[in-house]
Amino acid sequence: MNSNFRDRLKGKGPIIFDGAMGTSLQSAGLPLDNPPENWNLTHPQKVRDIHISYVEIGVDVIETNTFGANRVKLEKYGLAGMIKKINREGVRIASEARSSSSCLVGASVGPLGVLIEPWGDFSEKEAILAFEEQIEVLCLEKIDLIIIETMMDLNEARLAAVAARNVSDLPVVCQVTFSTGGKTLMGNNPGSVVETLSELRIEAVGANCSLGPRELFPLAKEMVSLSHLPVIIQPNAGQPRLEQGKTVYSVSAEEFSEWTEKFVDIGVKIVGGCCGTAPSHLKATVERLKEKS
Repeated sequence: MNSNFRDRLKGKGPIIFDGAMGTSLQSAGLPLDNPPENWNLTHPQKVRDIHISYVEIGVDVIETNTFGANRVKLEKYGLAGMIKKINREGVRIASEARSSSSCLVGASVGPLGVLIEPWGDFSEKEAILAFEEQIEVLCLEKIDLIIIETMMDLNEARLAAVAARNVSDLPVVCQVTFSTGGKTLMGNNPGSVVETLSELRIEAVGANCSLGPRELFPLAKEMVSLSHLPVIIQPNAGQPRLEQGKTVYSVSAEEFSEWTEKFVDIGVKIVGGCCGTAPSHLKATVERLKEKS
């Protein structure tokens, strides 16, 4: 695979991202009240092992364990002073895991976890500064692209993308998350998401998390029809449900791979997995999509 993400986007076949990190870490023993990103410092080998499991099955991109490693979220755990170390270690662990493979490292950037004006008191300027701080740190290490994801507020997604462009020339992928009603938590539909984000200097637009592949399919179809940018879709392994106090996801690896093929067939350029997906889901996807490369 070409080592340049922008060049790879111009290629014929689909690009395959990895699967879940948070739920994988929980399976490895992460307590629910512990921030996954802190394991970059306390349990680096467990984080590395998850990355390696995805690299070994042949995904094109692995995502750093830095989703919630912004100052606003880390402050809630008394870890704001560790923001540089947590982010830099997250990139180093992923880089070590990919070793000499052609797999790319994408820096995961998630929401701040606060309501931004006009919905809340956190200003747009504060939000941009918080995103800039995290992304600048991530760029101190070797990353290939920036992945803004799981944004429930389209405006926050826009601010994160603006921040990324303010501090970096690296490729940027931006994903929102939709609810079962086909809109974001703040009421944005696929059309407004594509229209707003396509005006920014980003490489791909799409959706991840919250919904399973079946629920995301019609939304993906709409985004593909409206977007001049490549579309990325990373569903959960189905809708989460509680069984005996544990969160479980019902979509099997085989069914997940069937859906990823359907996404590619309608024009989705980048596929991957979110909550509940394991290496087995992405292994089945890699094997199924080989012939389309």
